[in-house]
Amino acid sequence: MKDEKTVLAAIFGLVSTLAFSQEKGTHEIKFGVGFETSNEFLNTVEDIISGVSYANTTVTPAFNLTYKIAIKDKWFFYADAAYQVVSEDVIENGLITGDVSQRYFTVGFGSDYHYISKDWFQMYSGASIAYTSQNTDFTTSSNIEDKSDGYFNFHVNALGFRFGKALAGFVELGVGYRGVANVGVSYQF
Repeated sequence: MKDEKTVLAAIFGLVSTLAFSQEKGTHEIKFGVGFETSNEFLNTVEDIISGVSYANTTVTPAFNLTYKIAIKDKWFFYADAAYQVVSEDVIENGLITGDVSQRYFTVGFGSDYHYISKDWFQMYSGASIAYTSQNTDFTTSSNIEDKSDGYFNFHVNALGFRFGKALAGFVELGVGYRGVANVGVSYQF
């Protein structure tokens, strides 16, 4: 009888934790990949302004990692980091003279509010501010110099969906350094 009560208490505790996973003190770790980021947009603007021509652009997704904690029921504060690379061929006088690799590393802080919080489904929105460090490495036959700089960045998560209990998948739609679309996996504990 004592063993049955222990097992029932353990099951009740686990179900309670999963059913109320957005309560104050809940932690979440997320890994995602984002597409069509603010960094890509700024890279395009910079290419136009620089006067140098580029071709054959390849862009990696923005790989991002987020740690969240619920500071109130349904309200999360988070810190995140994102990494993305844009590579292009450098064109001078109609000929490819080399290439350029631009690496973007972003660190941000933000908040999400989960306005629908079921045990298997969550819907949320939020925003963050960030700083992006950009390193540009040229490999060309001309005198174009490498550079490193940084700028403030942002992300607005217009609509996010989380499907699952402790381990779940998510889809987010918004604009900023994590991309117009950001998908991945999430673990709440």
